[in-house]
Amino acid sequence: MSESPEDDLLSSVLNAYQLHAGVYGHPQFCGIWQYGSSGNKRAAFHLVGRGQCWLHMRGTRDAVTLEGGDLVVFPHDAWHMLTGSPELHGDENLMVMDGDGPFTTLICGYFEFAAGDKNPVLDALPEVIVVRREDAGRHLEIIGQLLLEEASTEGVGTRTVLDKLADTLFVMVVREYIKHCGDQRGVLAALADLRLRKALGAMHRDSAAAWTLETLAQTAGMSRASFTQRFSDVVGTTPIEYLTRWRMTQAELLLRDPHISVATAAERVGYETEAAFRKAFKRVHGVGPGSFRRWFRERIGGSA
Repeated sequence: MSESPEDDLLSSVLNAYQLHAGVYGHPQFCGIWQYGSSGNKRAAFHLVGRGQCWLHMRGTRDAVTLEGGDLVVFPHDAWHMLTGSPELHGDENLMVMDGDGPFTTLICGYFEFAAGDKNPVLDALPEVIVVRREDAGRHLEIIGQLLLEEASTEGVGTRTVLDKLADTLFVMVVREYIKHCGDQRGVLAALADLRLRKALGAMHRDSAAAWTLETLAQTAGMSRASFTQRFSDVVGTTPIEYLTRWRMTQAELLLRDPHISVATAAERVGYETEAAFRKAFKRVHGVGPGSFRRWFRERIGGSA
């Protein structure tokens, strides 16, 4: 089965930035309780299993009611609190497991990317995404049900299964967001624009090509001035800057391999001189290729 152009481009971005997701908790609550997971510097999600709870966020007056099967995602680690009643009791987690209140279960997890200082998919998402069970679509509902069932079994390989399901959950949430949100931004908004999508797809398929504003505009079927303005307005950066960041993300992955030299990495991502590549790498990542390689080697050695 062939993929749509949107899925092709979304998949290439997610694969390049190395999406990793996981489930870290399956808490059960009753009585007076409130729970939040912000402050971990990574995207978070909570899937409501049984029961009911209320979502509180800073800057909002009224709590949002969540029912069984509803999913809430925080792409930017926004402060939040889930509670067993509409009232919020301070800013800290709280659990008094007695008294009245619905019995509620959650699946709690995270999404993160191993590569890239900035991720264009996360950058394009809002502070919070609430996916209602009735609006999720059959496939997303099935993934949620599998997560709930697997978390309850604790069988052999449960941790691996949960993490893989969480990976799939993120991709499907982004796909649903693209389909149903009319106020998109960044690279996700560009996916909805046929002409910009052509240019983005070309950059992602062959980032080492000698792209210029002229050739990218031709690929999009637009004039150079119109293409530059439209791309900047929608994506939030210039076409050449986006291309540079995409190349440097690929270079970062290449430099993790100790058998690939800086010169080879430069050539593979489209730079004719190593000096130009080093300059671009440092501008995007804040350190030169050699310093990055040493940092990565020390991180791997420390986690071994």
